[in-house]
Amino acid sequence: MKHTPILLLTLVAASASAADGLGSGLNYNRLGLGYESNDSIKSIVVSGEAKLGEYVLVGGSYSDVDGKGIYDGAGGYISRFGLGVVFSAGAGDVILRASYGQGNLTDGIDLGVADERSFGISYRTAIGAGFEGELGYARVRTRMVGDWLLESNDNVFKATLRYNISKNFDVSLAYSFQDDLVGGNNFGLSAGYSF
Repeated sequence: MKHTPILLLTLVAASASAADGLGSGLNYNRLGLGYESNDSIKSIVVSGEAKLGEYVLVGGSYSDVDGKGIYDGAGGYISRFGLGVVFSAGAGDVILRASYGQGNLTDGIDLGVADERSFGISYRTAIGAGFEGELGYARVRTRMVGDWLLESNDNVFKATLRYNISKNFDVSLAYSFQDDLVGGNNFGLSAGYSF
């Protein structure tokens, strides 16, 4: 699993050659580096996504995780892989995505393993003056196992605002409303390179 970020970036970069620019004109071929935080964890995230053909999205991410609050002193990783379908709708796109994630968290002695499955729908559109917005909903199933068992089926609502600095570079701000059981609301900030 240590080579996951390299494999992810290679897959996304290779996939971009199959993408075409039909539909809303929004670019889905992006590599990103960001920071995310909620009440339980903070993480540095490397992510990538590419549009294959007219409709299919493939992507993933690798997060280097550090615990916060009651999980202070713990660390680990989370890897995610996702597939999606894009449909043009008015000035923007409707996106259906499914993802699977797996990770490990340890405090040096105890080890916890987590997996996450999600399915969601969102709407992404250009707002103007270089800004884009995306609003979405996902149903997320999280299962964590260690000396404990935690299972959660959560409704996650997410809003993202992206500013395109140039054709190739952007910054994004995201906020997700999610259950306290899985860390509480999540804040994210990232910089991206579109290709």
